[in-house]
Amino acid sequence: MARTLPYVVPLLGLVPGGDALDREIDIGSRRKRALRRVAAAAVTLVAAGGLYALGSYWLRPSVQLSRIRTGAVERGPLEASLTASGTVIPAAERVLASPVETRIERVLKRPGQVLEEGDAILELDTSGTRLQVERLEERLAQNDNDRAQQRLELDDRLAGLHSRLETQGLDLEIARYRLEQARKLDADGLISEEALRQAEVELEKARIQLRRSEEEIEAARRNHEAKIERLALDGSILRKEIADTRRQLDLATTRTPVAGVLTWVADQEGAALARGDVLARIADLASFRVEATVSDAYASRLEPGQPVRVIVDRVPLGGRLSRVLPTVESGAVRFAVDLDDPSHPALRHNLRVDVLVITASKAEALKAPRGPWVGQGGERHQVFVVQGDHAVRADVRLGMIGHECYEVVEGLNEGDEIILSDMRDYLHAREIRLK
Repeated sequence: MARTLPYVVPLLGLVPGGDALDREIDIGSRRKRALRRVAAAAVTLVAAGGLYALGSYWLRPSVQLSRIRTGAVERGPLEASLTASGTVIPAAERVLASPVETRIERVLKRPGQVLEEGDAILELDTSGTRLQVERLEERLAQNDNDRAQQRLELDDRLAGLHSRLETQGLDLEIARYRLEQARKLDADGLISEEALRQAEVELEKARIQLRRSEEEIEAARRNHEAKIERLALDGSILRKEIADTRRQLDLATTRTPVAGVLTWVADQEGAALARGDVLARIADLASFRVEATVSDAYASRLEPGQPVRVIVDRVPLGGRLSRVLPTVESGAVRFAVDLDDPSHPALRHNLRVDVLVITASKAEALKAPRGPWVGQGGERHQVFVVQGDHAVRADVRLGMIGHECYEVVEGLNEGDEIILSDMRDYLHAREIRLK
């Protein structure tokens, strides 16, 4: 080793104690070294920046496009509405009442059954009504007999009076003849004045009797005619009672006057019924209306006459709020809706529907589709606006609330595409990637 060192050192230019170690490096070498150091630092910085950018890109929150729903911000008409749940019910309901005092013998139809016009619902005991009809008919027959008898009596009475009248007419003629003879005898002085006066009295008496007989005939005729008219009136009343009782007997068969659905029936066989008791209720299926309920918090916003949209199988049907019930039940208010087309083919008895009560409207508004992106309460909400392969969070202020859209007051522009899905887990980020 000691033998090799003297030969190695001269080769390296390092002679112990020599001037080779103190020799100055040339400028070109130093410049190259400086450039290499700068280049290495620049490469390090670029690599660090790239790694940072790449890391921030891959660490940014992302969401699959297939897992979200988007919608466009548009401009157009908008209606603010209250959403209520409703039920389609018949617009009219026929009530069958007991026309007579009776009892139920047999129930023929049950609630829920569809009825055709003329179908019997109940079988009632009508023996009492039939007996009443028979009694009335007997009274009518007696009345007819009384009228016939009265006419016979009148004819007989008039015949007797007319016979007496004819006799008195003859007596009058005799009295008139005797008076003429007495006057002739008096002119010849063959009769006393008293006899003449007697003949005059006899004539006047015959005239009075004849006049009284005529008046008696007229009085008898008027009296009997009045009795006959009274009997005729009684007969007319009896006929009306018989007709009404027979009609009640026909009604006691409880046949439905219209086609519909039996909603209720008195179903206790053997139960006694008074006249006017309800026997059955029949829903007329020719036309319908809607009864709806909404939270009592919105009661002050309901007014008769408000326009209403009833959604039936995604088909909106127009209508008007007809009345609001004054009572509140279980925190809900009930109201009725009259439909513009109560006979629409989509309407069905007891069908559940959504009812939209229109409280305000705008002919032109910026609107965004409804969705879970809107949180609870307040006017301001956070939404992500799609911009290419990423979405940027935006602060949005909303106005009117419609059935399908919200009114956008500020924060969005027409044509913006927003994420409608629930993005609460990403609201901490200002931007998310879309994959």
